[in-house]
Amino acid sequence: MHNMMKHITVLLLSIITNFIVTSAFISSRGFIGRSSSSITLQATVQRAEEGARKQIWKVQRADHISDWTTASTQQQKMYPNPLSLKPNVPPSWFIGLNDAVAAKVQVNAVETVDEVCLLPESFFDNDNDEIEEECEVDRGINAVAFTLAGPRAEIAFDPMECKAAVVTCGGICPGLNTVVKEVIMCLRRQYGITETFGIPAGYRGFLKPETWRSLDEDAVKDLHNQGGTILGTSRGGHDTKGIVDSLVEQKINLLFIVGGDGTVRGAVKVADEIKKRGLPIAVAVIPKTIDNDIPLLDRTFGFETAVEAARDAIDVANVEAEGFPKGLGIVKVMGRNSGFIAMHSALGSGYADLCLVPEVDFYLDGDGGILNHLYERLVANDKAIVVVAEGAGQTLLEEMGASGDVVKDASGNVLLDDIGPWLCQQLKKRIDEKLEKRSSDDANAYSDKVSLKYVDPSYMVRGIQSNTADNLFCLQLAHNAVHGAMAGLSGFIVGSINTRECYIPIEMVANKRNVIDISHQSLWEYVVFSTGQPSFQNDDNPDDDVITTASGGVILSDLAP
Repeated sequence: MHNMMKHITVLLLSIITNFIVTSAFISSRGFIGRSSSSITLQATVQRAEEGARKQIWKVQRADHISDWTTASTQQQKMYPNPLSLKPNVPPSWFIGLNDAVAAKVQVNAVETVDEVCLLPESFFDNDNDEIEEECEVDRGINAVAFTLAGPRAEIAFDPMECKAAVVTCGGICPGLNTVVKEVIMCLRRQYGITETFGIPAGYRGFLKPETWRSLDEDAVKDLHNQGGTILGTSRGGHDTKGIVDSLVEQKINLLFIVGGDGTVRGAVKVADEIKKRGLPIAVAVIPKTIDNDIPLLDRTFGFETAVEAARDAIDVANVEAEGFPKGLGIVKVMGRNSGFIAMHSALGSGYADLCLVPEVDFYLDGDGGILNHLYERLVANDKAIVVVAEGAGQTLLEEMGASGDVVKDASGNVLLDDIGPWLCQQLKKRIDEKLEKRSSDDANAYSDKVSLKYVDPSYMVRGIQSNTADNLFCLQLAHNAVHGAMAGLSGFIVGSINTRECYIPIEMVANKRNVIDISHQSLWEYVVFSTGQPSFQNDDNPDDDVITTASGGVILSDLAP
């Protein structure tokens, strides 16, 4: 009997320990403090029971319209989701109230649960149930997570009384039309909403309701095969009060905003104004930027299509460079503050000898400079390929007196100095001088100078039809935006974190930026190692308190707005 009780107790401890480890699996330095607590078997069982009843994750929840439209003594009226009424639809297809996505999945396994958590053999031979052992059990508590995206079994809006609008703002991006199409298709086919409108010309279009376009299935059925946006777009023109006034006048209660960082800042203002007025209007943001610079997210739609197009340009530069002695191909791609297109296309092409991005300052001359690296590649291979992001080298341009006055566009973005032609001029001049010194050698018997081939695809990477992967991603984002808004969530951005789509409060990403992680193990490491280029990085004490993204980005783990 004693042995049976002993084995049962061991099994119970194993189950409880697994529960605690699972709860703590995303913990690491920085999210929470290290806590060693004195526990007993009785206390452990109690903690496991309490863990089933209370939230141990710090879930960053989006607003719900009931937060400002329903009195504290009342409950939000809910309606059955039309999708739940379809025959043969399993309940498991619908998202539970507490389903969430962990923000961080890489952990230090040694720190999760200390070995001293295992009770000694002597515990079972002692009648004293209060034997205490030191054990780290708080590792998963308060780790950051986000609400899982998807349809809910109950919704906050009566589909028969819904009017929806979608707007595209900021720069052109592959997939914009696909998102517009899928928002409309989801609203109509899945929820039966028939009054669906497109707002033309970005934020400024709200002020002219007479120009709004009624969009039905027939109007959007082929949009996924078209680049650009059928609604048009613009920068600036944001009038928060005027936008909300128009929504009220036109009885819009579902608003879908598609745009990048500037658009997100505007969406925060609209959502706040709606909340301030106590209006039953849900605001959902679908992030758009080929620069992939929205923080926290694995990627944004249009990015993969842009990388694919950039790689085509690199292939062209490589063919040109291979065709001439001392061929130097330089490709400038988009990436104002984040160099993800340059990094991904350089790695994906397999041809790049040097990749320059805004996150890494570089220099031309001397040991460890890019000049010597490219010269060595030209001598060894008779060609070299450089991929440079448009925002790279801005500090160097300023230091060498090649920068202009600071000018901003309508969205508040600083217009950059053109790194492409300047870099071409500097590299050709310097490498030619080095080649001249070798002209007497047999290796350069014909006194060849650099044959420069400059390719600037720029708008060719964004004004194109989205590829299959991006079309699928656009569909998922659009549908999940609709599901979240219909559930009554508002002021959220929908995106993929650790490959699972979730709803993130928009104030958490507004005025923040996703940049290439150059301090930790990430894709930038592959760039430096595969190209053999100088790293220009000397950080012996990188911040471990970060959240990294699947595309090689980073954001500080302090996620408070």
